[in-house]
Amino acid sequence: MTPSWKESHGHLPVTIDPIQLAERGARLTGTLPLKSMPRLAQGSLEGSGDVNVDLAFEREEGQQVFVMHGTLRVPLRVTCQRCLETMELNLEAAPWLILTKSGARLEPQEGDADLLVADKPLSLSGLVEDELLLALPMVPMHAPDQCTVKVRAANVVRGAAPDRTERGRKNPFAVLDRLKKTK
Repeated sequence: MTPSWKESHGHLPVTIDPIQLAERGARLTGTLPLKSMPRLAQGSLEGSGDVNVDLAFEREEGQQVFVMHGTLRVPLRVTCQRCLETMELNLEAAPWLILTKSGARLEPQEGDADLLVADKPLSLSGLVEDELLLALPMVPMHAPDQCTVKVRAANVVRGAAPDRTERGRKNPFAVLDRLKKTK
């Protein structure tokens, strides 16, 4: 099935057949609206904007191995989970997928490529949204030098008791230690 170029977001099709695109050696470059990706837009403070898409579809020489790779970029306004202020997150994903039909046998491949079973046409915005959600940080935060909350690193060796002079106060459990020694 050929992609529906008339029903597109800008210059990109709504649905794609990735294996057919790989057989032709096609490349998709353009933008998709963030509002067409509800799960990603939900995590953003502004549900508007565009996702920049640059995907190449290829067939490995002499093999029935089809590959999709490229870059996806979107600026998102999110809440920093350290200071709870608004921050700009430039989210970028570099998907590398091996495309196959169900039931096809593939030899294990080197690298970090994931397998995508593509038996029927896929929603391009759904595919892009999935890849961007995988690249989204679990806890978005400003860089430590840009955040209004200053992060203090602990200068205590793990497993060692804190030095009272460093902390400037007595250990509240010192009384219990004295009681233990009197018995």
